Amino acid sequence: MDVCKPNPNRTAPVSEAGPRRDLPLCSRTNGWSWPPHPFQLLAWLLYLFFAVTGFGVFVPLLPSHWIPAGYICTGIMFVCHLFVHLMAVSIDPADYNVRAKSYHGPVPVFDRTKHAHVIENSHCYLCEVDV
Repeated sequence: MDVCKPNPNRTAPVSEAGPRRDLPLCSRTNGWSWPPHPFQLLAWLLYLFFAVTGFGVFVPLLPSHWIPAGYICTGIMFVCHLFVHLMAVSIDPADYNVRAKSYHGPVPVFDRTKHAHVIENSHCYLCEVDV
């Protein structure tokens, strides 16, 4: 099963022997693109761990008159964090102009003698697009 189809807009050089092994076979568009990065799995496991320890261990250890406030405050923080996390994972961070441009051939080499930075005046000199 090939969950990662080759991207026609490759941004890395491809030799005659095939794509380089240290580069991904496809570009990721957001945090839901497969295969997931190990840090993504770690982030979700940590979120689950802190939810279980917060609601199952720490809040019940509070004095009895503070337990409702502990569940409410902790619950609000966890729901807000979950909402912001889902939004951040779902957003495509690439600029629209970069996604829309068709890349063929190798990535151009940045010439520091002409420009001090890759992006100057909202223009990327590697992608050759306004961002």
